[in-house]
Amino acid sequence: MKSPELRKELSELTLHKRGIRINLQLPLIESEDEIKLRSNKDVFQRLLALTAIWRLQQASQRAEVIDVIRTQQLDSYFSAGERQLMREHADAPAIPAPALSADALHFLAWCCGLQKTIGMPDGCYKEAIAEPLWQQIASDPDKLRSQIHLQSKSVLLDWADLLYRMHWAVRHAHITGKPTPGRLDAVAVHEWHKVVNWLIQYDDENDWDKVSTETAG
Repeated sequence: MKSPELRKELSELTLHKRGIRINLQLPLIESEDEIKLRSNKDVFQRLLALTAIWRLQQASQRAEVIDVIRTQQLDSYFSAGERQLMREHADAPAIPAPALSADALHFLAWCCGLQKTIGMPDGCYKEAIAEPLWQQIASDPDKLRSQIHLQSKSVLLDWADLLYRMHWAVRHAHITGKPTPGRLDAVAVHEWHKVVNWLIQYDDENDWDKVSTETAG
């Protein structure tokens, strides 16, 4: 079992290699014994919600998405914020990109074992997995659910630690008026951090809208 101290050291090494500022004062995160991962049921429902929100950006497909949500009774899978978003943009030409959760969907799909590689949160290729996911949701959601194999505690905590320190660097750069470091995308870093904190049940928060991505030392 990897210790929090070793995990912190490895994260800092990754940041150093990418030329990203390191805050040595940031504390350790939880150990494997201190967390419990989300159930496959919860992960499946969140995957469906994020995919549907992404799909709603396409005005020509909106009626289809709403029909799938109703016929498959998916409404309870959405957070209050997501339901409000769908109401507000029911007749809009498109949902603004930051609200689409495309980056969150991309990372969650990898965490579920639905794609082999993940790279770094640089905002690239974030929609590649979305279309096939939606097609499975619309045609055979039970088959999709059976394909979910969540990454291990160790792997997810590696990402939780790295994204915590990475997010601090991104926020520090923003505060000081400097470019986002390490060829990262600030929105993607935030969304990935939110996903991994939700998966490890950080701060025991179950409301997707309220999942913390704090980076205070």
